[in-house]
Amino acid sequence: MSRGHPDHASRQNVAETDRCPWCDQPISHQKFEEIRRRIQTEERRHAAEAAAEAKTQVEDARKEAAANLEKTLKTAKRRADLAREEGKRAATAEMKSKIDEVQKAKTTAEKALLAEKEHQSDILNARLKEQRDALEKDKLKAVNTEKAKAFTERQKVDGKLQLLQRQLQKKTADDLGEGAEVDLFEELKAVFPTDEIKRVKRGETGADIVHTIVEKKRACGIIVYDSKNRTSWRNDYVTKLRRDQLAAKADHAVLACHAFPAGLRQMHVQDGVILANPARVMALATILRAQVVQLANIRLSNEARDQKVTRLYEYITSEHCAQRLDRIDSLTDTMLDLEVKEKKTHDATWKQRGELIRAVQQAHGELVSEIDLIVAGPKMQLHEAT
Repeated sequence: MSRGHPDHASRQNVAETDRCPWCDQPISHQKFEEIRRRIQTEERRHAAEAAAEAKTQVEDARKEAAANLEKTLKTAKRRADLAREEGKRAATAEMKSKIDEVQKAKTTAEKALLAEKEHQSDILNARLKEQRDALEKDKLKAVNTEKAKAFTERQKVDGKLQLLQRQLQKKTADDLGEGAEVDLFEELKAVFPTDEIKRVKRGETGADIVHTIVEKKRACGIIVYDSKNRTSWRNDYVTKLRRDQLAAKADHAVLACHAFPAGLRQMHVQDGVILANPARVMALATILRAQVVQLANIRLSNEARDQKVTRLYEYITSEHCAQRLDRIDSLTDTMLDLEVKEKKTHDATWKQRGELIRAVQQAHGELVSEIDLIVAGPKMQLHEAT
């Protein structure tokens, strides 16, 4: 068969031989397979190594990427923190500026409110002062009214009371006269505080009271007074006081008495002495004092002075003067009654005014509270935001 198929053997030999993949020399198929396996094994090893290396590189790349990412995140976080800090500082500065503006506005508002409070307080104090002054005036008027009423009542019962006192206490006429003299002396000192008024001691000669009129530190004249609290009239009262007037070189002599010569009352001039009811003595003293001061300022002869004094006495004892004095008394009583009614009206007005003032104060307090709330509100909100 070998001979019959010579090419078969050669093909078999060629098939059983291969070339080395490395050196290209003919080798056996077995050897070729061995080499091929070795090459495959080596290739697989290299592939495994390459895959392992690639995996390592991929892992390294992943780690590096993760590290870079972490680094980038840290950088971004740091930048974000810096941005937040910067933003916070800017916001804080802006907030502080706004707070300062609000505080400044609040201070301005508080100053304006304080000024308004002081203005309102001044107005209220002025009104209260007016009310106090009016109240004091009304109280004084009320006191004077009561005094006038008491004086009138005292005059009505004076004669009877004095008689009863004399009978009950068994006082002498001199004792009763002494009390009236003291009352007149104290009243003159109260009405004319700048004049020199002195009492003559008992047992000494002279009128009961010597009234030296002083105007601008200059003595202008003298008025002498006697006070007789008697129930019957005696002419020697006038004789004695006239003698005392001449001795003291007095311009006028006034006898305060309840008892008058028959048919006379209230006021009368006898032998140059003025007889007057005690209720009229102060009004008479005021008139006489003004006349003495006026004459002292005018240079007149003694005759002219006597003429004016005579005319003055004629006037004060005239029916016309009596009517004037009665009218003054009547008007005074009417005025006192009117003041009493006015006080009652004022009481109602003051009550209503007090209620209005309290209402104004309440409204003012509410206004202040609302302004404080407006001014303090933004500041409180800013603190809450901080």
